[in-house]
Amino acid sequence: MPSASTDSSQAHFEVMILAAGKGTRMRSQLPKVLHRVCGLTLLERCLRASLGISPRRIVVVAGYGEELLRAEVERLKKTERFSNVEIELARQPEQRGTGHAVMCGLPAISKTADRLLILPGDCPLMNEDSVREIAKADVSLGRPDVVVVSFEPEIMIEYGRIIRDSAGKFLRVTEHKDCTPAERSIREVNASIYTTSVEFLRQALPKLEPKNAQNELYFTDVPAIGRELGRTVEAYLLSTARSALGANSRAELSQLERIAREQINIRIMESGVTLEDPAATYIDEDVEIGPDTYLGAGTRLYGKTSIAGGVHAEGELFVSDSTIGADTLLRLGTHIESSLVGAKCKIGPFAHLRPGSVLEDEVHLGNFVETKQTTMAKGSKANHLAYLGDAHVGPGANVGAGAITCNYDGSKKHRTNIGAGAFIGTNNSLVAPVTIGDGAYTAAGSVITKNVPAESLGIERSEQRIVEGWVSRKRVKKAE
Repeated sequence: MPSASTDSSQAHFEVMILAAGKGTRMRSQLPKVLHRVCGLTLLERCLRASLGISPRRIVVVAGYGEELLRAEVERLKKTERFSNVEIELARQPEQRGTGHAVMCGLPAISKTADRLLILPGDCPLMNEDSVREIAKADVSLGRPDVVVVSFEPEIMIEYGRIIRDSAGKFLRVTEHKDCTPAERSIREVNASIYTTSVEFLRQALPKLEPKNAQNELYFTDVPAIGRELGRTVEAYLLSTARSALGANSRAELSQLERIAREQINIRIMESGVTLEDPAATYIDEDVEIGPDTYLGAGTRLYGKTSIAGGVHAEGELFVSDSTIGADTLLRLGTHIESSLVGAKCKIGPFAHLRPGSVLEDEVHLGNFVETKQTTMAKGSKANHLAYLGDAHVGPGANVGAGAITCNYDGSKKHRTNIGAGAFIGTNNSLVAPVTIGDGAYTAAGSVITKNVPAESLGIERSEQRIVEGWVSRKRVKKAE
């Protein structure tokens, strides 16, 4: 059978994501679906999974924290990944249950839509393959009016049980609190994922009633309504239980992140990367790493980070939204944010590249060196205890220990330009704006406030004085 993404019978499959809940057990002001797993919000992970069936439209039902959800949806709509799908936001002004949420979202579904996939917004392990599996099952079951997706968790949880007859046909969903002891022993539980006929849904939703203490409308009652109306209702058991796991608390979210991280690390290692200790390596979903790279324990790679092949990271490394060139050495404790690092560089230990740092090939940046909005050209060096902010360091230049660019005057930032092959002496303060010419030297201990021409020596020190006998006189005076 062709995949759901290419099967023409799936052309009118649209998706609805239920994302209106606050997630009370999260104890957070942030909507539950905006919490993150391996760098992506739960909502984004769910949206990405939906792309497995190439829907023309995805409707996100928002309630609590609507403006935050709207901002996230608008951000995602601008990305290339979602350029070929319509993402619409539907409002659930008051949270009156999952059935009510679907009611609120249904008007945003296209009039031409035939089938609808309903997903909870808090299943971060759901992926495109799982969604394709569900869509294929929908077809193989004859496209029933409702398909209830189920799974068998490794550890039993308080989910509704799937009740089947002796022939294995679906009968109903029974909530955990309403189960008999025998029913609680059933391992197949409701994933809160459904496929349904849009035409049937428009008939069934008005029949929902709030028959519970919460006075809410539950979508789990829709399959029972379908059976009462003589419509076809089926249940489908997912092949991979983990993909249906949800997060209702921070503890559960942490467990799901651990699983997601393990999956990422396995994928990375299978691509030819060595992880010294996978359990102590944290890699976000969109990080790219080339083969023959080595990542020491404690490595954290976040955001849109790309690491070329042959990189050696000793460990306790933090890299966020940055690019690292091939065969670069990242020594212990290096911290890199929103920066570009070329090939065959040597960085650290304990170097800090702040946003806007650009290191071209073969740059050496040593221990306790900090850069910000600075370009270091090929072969330049700052081997220890330096600060380079708002600067350009020319090719082959050397910055001595304790040298700093004084780039901020209290109201404005100013640039420092260091020419090719220049030598900046130990304990220099380069007071910007200032230019050090090609091949120029600045003497140790200098405060450079004026431009130094090429091939010249810049020196600025106060005259040294010797006061003989000063210590002895001080000692006598102190004794008195």
